[in-house]
Amino acid sequence: MLASTRRNKIKEILMKKKSVKVSELCEMFQVSDETIRRDLDELEREGLIERNYGGGVLKKNIVVPPLLFRMEENIEEKEKIANKAIDVIKEGMSIFLDAGSTTYQLARYINYKGLKNITVITNGLNIAAELARNTNITLHVTGGNLKNVNYSLIGPDAVEYVKKYNADIAFLAAAGVSLEKGFTTSDIFEAEVKRSMIGSSRTSIVVVDSSKFGKDAMVSFCNIGDVDRVITSGVQNMDVIDDLKNHVVIDLAN
Repeated sequence: MLASTRRNKIKEILMKKKSVKVSELCEMFQVSDETIRRDLDELEREGLIERNYGGGVLKKNIVVPPLLFRMEENIEEKEKIANKAIDVIKEGMSIFLDAGSTTYQLARYINYKGLKNITVITNGLNIAAELARNTNITLHVTGGNLKNVNYSLIGPDAVEYVKKYNADIAFLAAAGVSLEKGFTTSDIFEAEVKRSMIGSSRTSIVVVDSSKFGKDAMVSFCNIGDVDRVITSGVQNMDVIDDLKNHVVIDLAN
């Protein structure tokens, strides 16, 4: 397990329990107390916890953005999806990275795997911040209005910016996947950006964890057959997967 993944899981525990103990975390993650203490030191530097002798306590008045919860949900699935998706990206390609927690993991893996000489266009400010330190890629960030809850740039300016490009691949997030409603999201303006990315790329790939299948969010942004591929992970309802396979390629990254 990556250190960052372990720390994200510790954050998730902190949000629920408000405190953690070194001994319990050692047993949970099967690592040494020195490793856990380093993790807690890092969380203290981030301003999230106050250290004590046996562990750490969540600081008072910490405001947790909704995106942070989503980034920590099903984190192992999302990392498997990102690790699978990155195999599709080749040197010289241009890609869209839609704003989302799974696409953010793909951005992390672009850095982790040391991809070079690619162009990334994104409407996710957290994705842009993750990739900004990578001097081996070309990074473009759309304009638009900021949606604070998930750091996405949306609206007419974002849509028009996307339309300027002819990308090789669009990697898209989704809040829901069903045969009846297709791929869905919670915001009509986010849906417009996603449609623009699909229309401006040669190949479109939805990256989505198992919790989204069989669910419908408020706005459909495309039908199942409008994308080329779905990469997912986790325990799936195979009846749903089999139905979807009649319309799109499904890759299980398990």
